[in-house]
Order: sequence, then C-alpha cells, then structure tokens
Amino acid sequence: MPRWNNNLESNCKGVLDNNIKNIKSDLYQQLLLRLLESNIENNKKIIEKFLRNKLNLVTTLSKHTKEYWVLRGWSDSESYVKSKEHKQINCKSVYSQQTWLGKINSNTGKHYTLEEADFERNSRRPIRKEYWIKKGYLENEAIQLADDTKQKNNKKGSQKGVQDDIRRVTSKRCIEYFTSRGYSTEEATILVSENQKYFSKEICLKQHGETNGLKIWKNRQENWQATLNAKSPEEKARINRLKLFKGGSVSKGEKLLFEILTFNDIKCSKQHAILKSKTNYYVYDIISNNKIIEYNGDYWHANPKKYISDDILKFPGGKQVQAQHIWDKDQKKLQYARDQGYEILVVWESDFKKNQEKVIKQCIQFLTQ
Repeated sequence: MPRWNNNLESNCKGVLDNNIKNIKSDLYQQLLLRLLESNIENNKKIIEKFLRNKLNLVTTLSKHTKEYWVLRGWSDSESYVKSKEHKQINCKSVYSQQTWLGKINSNTGKHYTLEEADFERNSRRPIRKEYWIKKGYLENEAIQLADDTKQKNNKKGSQKGVQDDIRRVTSKRCIEYFTSRGYSTEEATILVSENQKYFSKEICLKQHGETNGLKIWKNRQENWQATLNAKSPEEKARINRLKLFKGGSVSKGEKLLFEILTFNDIKCSKQHAILKSKTNYYVYDIISNNKIIEYNGDYWHANPKKYISDDILKFPGGKQVQAQHIWDKDQKKLQYARDQGYEILVVWESDFKKNQEKVIKQCIQFLTQ
C-alpha cells in the first residue's frame, strides 16, 4: 500500500520541491523521469533516500556554500552567485556602511556616524589606509602601505588571467555580474556603465579638493597604465577586442545563428579580430574562410528600416549618437574587411527574428558558395 494517497508522480514532485529543494530545472526533469521509470516504491522516505544517493547530497552543506548548489545541478558561476546572495540575505557584511550605522560605537555609546561607519568598513581592507591606521601606522605610512597592497593585488590579478568565470560574476564592473543575476545583456551593459561612473576626475576633485583630487586621479591612471603594460600582447589584444564588441558579450540572436551554422557543419569562428594598427582591431561576428557575417542589432546599429539619418540614439553612460554617424562607422569597418579580401553579409536582428529559416538558408548559401 502507498504511504500517501497521491500518485507516484505527485509524491516525487513533492519530495523534489519540499525535501531536496532548489534543483535546477533541467536536472529536476531528469530526476523526475528517472524516478517514474524506476518503479520505485511510492514512499516518501524511500524516494528521498534515492534522490540523496543519486545526487551525493551532504546534509551538512547549507545554502551559503557553493557546493550546495553545484550538487543540485547549477554551474560553478551560478552556484557562487546563489551562495553569495543567500549569505548576503542572512548575514550583515562588515564591509557595508549600513551594517555599522545600525550598531553602537563602544567609544561614544552612540550609533556610528557616517564618518565612523566608513572608517570601520574600510579598516577591514588592506588596500585602504584605514586598515593600516588601525594597526598603528601614521597616515602617510598607511597611504603608502595601501598603495603597495594594491600594486601587489594588480600583479596577482594579471597573472591569474581573465577567463575566470567566478571572478567576473563577482565584480559589478563586469557584464557577467548582472547577466548571472537575470538581467539582459543590454540592461547589464547600462548597469556596468553606471557603476563605472563612481571614479572620475570630476569626482576626485569634488571629494578631495583640486590639489589632492588631481594627485589621486593621476596615481590611479598611472597604476592602471602600469597594470595594462604588464600584460602580455595576447592579453592586450583580448582587452581591445572586448572594447570593440561591447564588453565581450554578444546577443542571443548572434549566438543562436552561430550555433545553427556549426550544427549544419559550417566551419566558422566567432568574434574574429583583424588588426588595423599596432594596438587596435576590428572585431567581426562570424567568419568562415574569407567570408564574414555581421549580425547587427536594430538599435545598436540603427537599422535604416527603423531609423532615419537624423535620429539620435541613446547609449550607456548618457552618450547620444546620430544614426548617420553609426552608419558611417559601420561602413568604415565593413570596407576595411573588404579591402583585406573578405566578402561580407549583413544580417539584421529583426529579419532573423521574423524569418529564421530564410536567413539561415541565406547565410549557409553565402558561406558555401
């Protein structure tokens, strides 16, 4: 006799939803199918035991750990994000200003002021002068030690490389930080741009005065240039490519088109860079032998079917560009490839969405002629 009144499928879903929890959708469906095909006894404890053994679940792991999510089918980067988000929900960070504003300062017997809260949160980071001041160093010594620590961290970062998915999803300066949290590529691009506004020459002058502000700004620029110069030629080339194609992200339509072409045995590569000077490149979307396919977003490239030459398009960071300027820039890029002996086919986003089959057939014919 079944232990429950529900049928086997309902009971399996109940255990997956209420006992195991948080399983990624594709793995969820696989496990459900496996349970239904196994002729397992319709018993809650037996179903749960089967699932825990199948997933090698460890009961001591909490939602705050990456391993908890990995075992439930999530990728390393997704698991890192989820574990961090759960920890942030349940734990107050000592690096947060709000955490200290809600506490009582034992020295004054009152709530921390903004200045005191900033000192406390900064004193937890060796790259801030407050960290070294709290250890007893004078301010000028603390500033030097903080700068030295930054230099060491920059060198370590450049040596580790930039292909680390985990690192990219933890930085608000990376598009992956926002796309891994459900934002579209376009939304993520705007948010990255907004986060990059917090350090500028104008902000330095406003916060630190003309003399110190200018000094801080120049030091930042010199450190940035030194870090860039320390990178290999290949890494410099990669950074230039990222700048040229919107931070290294491509649209879903372009990804889909590339996947379909490769599925149809078309040998092609994506995001191909063609050198135009010692330090600059043009990056083209899809290339096969001497043929290039450029996948143009209607908004980003001001589709002539939707915009006229005088239309102004707004881009991240408040930048406003006239449609004609976008067309001229795109034509210059296309002509450069033609001058190097390439044939080019331009695919517009709206055409691909309207009739994928027609566009794919056109692309295959173009690449195989």
